Amino acid sequence: MPDLAAFVREAREKHASDIHFSVGAVPKLRIHGELFPTSNPVLKPSDTLELLIGFLSHEQRERFEKNGEIELSVSFGELGRLRVSAYKQRGNITMALRLVDQEIPNINLLQIPEKAVALTEEKKGLVILSGPAGSGKSSLTAAFINRINETRSCNIITLEDPIEFLHTNKLSNINQREIGLDSQSYEAALKSALRADPDVLVVSRITSCNELSLILTAVEAGRLCLLSLLTPSVTETLSTLTDSFPAEERTIAAYRLSDALKCVLSRQLLHPSEGESVPAYEVLFNSSTVREAIRSGEFKKLKGIMHESRDEGMMTMEDSLTELVTAGKINIAQALEAAGNPEELSEILNI
Repeated sequence: MPDLAAFVREAREKHASDIHFSVGAVPKLRIHGELFPTSNPVLKPSDTLELLIGFLSHEQRERFEKNGEIELSVSFGELGRLRVSAYKQRGNITMALRLVDQEIPNINLLQIPEKAVALTEEKKGLVILSGPAGSGKSSLTAAFINRINETRSCNIITLEDPIEFLHTNKLSNINQREIGLDSQSYEAALKSALRADPDVLVVSRITSCNELSLILTAVEAGRLCLLSLLTPSVTETLSTLTDSFPAEERTIAAYRLSDALKCVLSRQLLHPSEGESVPAYEVLFNSSTVREAIRSGEFKKLKGIMHESRDEGMMTMEDSLTELVTAGKINIAQALEAAGNPEELSEILNI
């Protein structure tokens, strides 16, 4: 049986973000966005089975056998925590293990725009942290929670699937609930949280308009809500949220969302050929013009609003990428690949 601890240790030493186990292939590590094979033998069906059942409880194994997939977090002592995504394919087990940072990231080291960091001081409103897979949303969310925990006396409730970073109480009380373990669903957990006197509510994902409606209800009741979404840009984030409602409810939902919103902070993580990963951000703060664009469904206007409101702390992804190219942190090809609108970025860069 492969030694999972040895794989985790190697991944930590090589600064990998993920470990991949798939039958018929050698284990691989993702380093700076690229997959690299290890020197280990090709995995057999029994290898991945034994790796998985080595850290599943009886209940989790039953759930995996029933659903054919499972997500969970596991701890490996001094080697830290892993987020595990396991699933069946062609009758065999495949796993992707994401290495969670061993320490909660310092918000000052994530190169977050300064005005966005100040959102941790807000008492109410909806703050959305978005980005594609692998963009560091979990680290970003953990850093926001930690800043609030260090600076304010709050009752913080997190709803996660699974729990990644483990927080300890500082000035705040932090209650971390794992969906599937501590509650059966996000909707049930949200309903419970609304009755638990939260100051800050953190939700790692939503799967329905009912869940979003409960989050908006929390904001309307005077709570600060942090919501993490797997969407690549500000525009797509807000359009996806409103489109999740039935057509007859979208107008009301758009008005509620426009009133609740404080900020959308969208993040990408770029991987230069040398050095550490580099974050790029797109930032939208609410304003009267933003509010009107959301209510009217004219989401395409938001990009222009962000670009024209740089003095207010907003920026488009193209603005952020331009700054990174100018600073020499990424090259033009990497910027164009990350841009939502490569043609616009080419014009900005005069190429």
